[in-house]
Amino acid sequence: MTALLKFLDRTVEAFAAAVLALSTALVCLNVFYRYVLEQGIVWANEIPEFLLIWIAFLGAYLAYRKDGHISFDMVLDALPDGAAKAARSFADLLVAGLSVLMIKLSIEWIGRTGGTEIETLPIAKGWFMSALPISFTLILLALIVRIAERHTSWRSA
Repeated sequence: MTALLKFLDRTVEAFAAAVLALSTALVCLNVFYRYVLEQGIVWANEIPEFLLIWIAFLGAYLAYRKDGHISFDMVLDALPDGAAKAARSFADLLVAGLSVLMIKLSIEWIGRTGGTEIETLPIAKGWFMSALPISFTLILLALIVRIAERHTSWRSA
């Protein structure tokens, strides 16, 4: 399972990097057109804004996998083992609940408005909005693996 998650992490990292590179290229292209050629590319403003959704939510997954989100480890480290385990389990429950809720709500949202095209190109907003359920599904998968690994380490301790 660990090898599969590492492959998934590398794939997500590569995709997020490609999306970031594309967004950066579009912004630079638009700056060149606007200030050198004195004519802007209308869609080159909107596409990077929507690509930011993918960058942010895939980044949230990657940060979660690498324990990169802000946490209060000092508080957990100061607690007795039983209380620290309970606090971690409660935090896991909150992350799971939020992830399931976001998957459900974002799929409903895409169903309602995802077919609407962006203003400057005939691209459905759903392509950009799909970053939410995909990212929260990845976070939920990572959480399940984290809980399994933690449970194994707690049992062996």
